[in-house]
Amino acid sequence: MLTERPEVLLGILRSAHSASPDPRLDAVLARFRADWLRLGLRRYPMLASDLEDAVQIALVKLVSPARLATLHSVDKFSAWVRSLFVHTVLDLIRRNLRASRWRAYLDDTDDGDSEAALRSIPSSHPTPEDLASHRERVAIVLRLTSQLAVAQAKFVEDLTELEIAQRQGLTRYAVASRVRRTRQRLQEALGDI
Repeated sequence: MLTERPEVLLGILRSAHSASPDPRLDAVLARFRADWLRLGLRRYPMLASDLEDAVQIALVKLVSPARLATLHSVDKFSAWVRSLFVHTVLDLIRRNLRASRWRAYLDDTDDGDSEAALRSIPSSHPTPEDLASHRERVAIVLRLTSQLAVAQAKFVEDLTELEIAQRQGLTRYAVASRVRRTRQRLQEALGDI
């Protein structure tokens, strides 16, 4: 570890965001970097190429005024610095595990065909069958509501066939035909009531 006293090191690190950083800052950060790389290679060999990223992230945290403010006792400086690095590494490992689980889920098929796995994911775009089915449902609803609108205008609002035709944008004969069909259906449904 570094030979300077923790108070001195803390002062050097705090100067990183000042107008004139301490001239020893680069050397201190290089020493932390070397120590962390050595520790990371020994304790976290599975990180391999990601270890450099973890060290860089930890160095940024190390000179952050907000992080430096979390150090409550200068006596615990060494433990605090080591903890900062270890937590950064553990965060990186957790992130990599989440990402690898997702990739494994997508690529995990019986025959190893990753294309088949990707095809099994539902698309956010409707298929031609979905579009045709939707158009049919819309057409049925439109037919029913237009017939109901004609029936409501005739039997509830007591409008003439000509007034209904103008309102609905239909011919008078189309309105008369719909009214007749509606009367027939009502008679069938109501019977002798």
